[in-house]
Amino acid sequence: MESDVEMPVVRRAERAGWYVRKLRWIGVDGAPDRFFAKGGRVVLIEFKDEGEPARLSQLDEHDQLRKAGVEVHLCDQADDALRILGIIPR
Repeated sequence: MESDVEMPVVRRAERAGWYVRKLRWIGVDGAPDRFFAKGGRVVLIEFKDEGEPARLSQLDEHDQLRKAGVEVHLCDQADDALRILGIIPR
């Protein structure tokens, strides 16, 4: 399940001092799953089951966010997200 990847990251990020929120865009399909903020850095992460691809609507929304200068990632493994957030070494 996607939550098997997402929830360990959420718990560890909160313990590491990240402000974490679930995201939903009203009227827009493809919002990343989670908002993480710490020390002025904002990171949006879309979580997937291992090997599951993002939907086209998600890829399009993520692309638009990146064009606007937002840091957005797609992660299907908890360790990848933890590395992005600097919680475990790269």
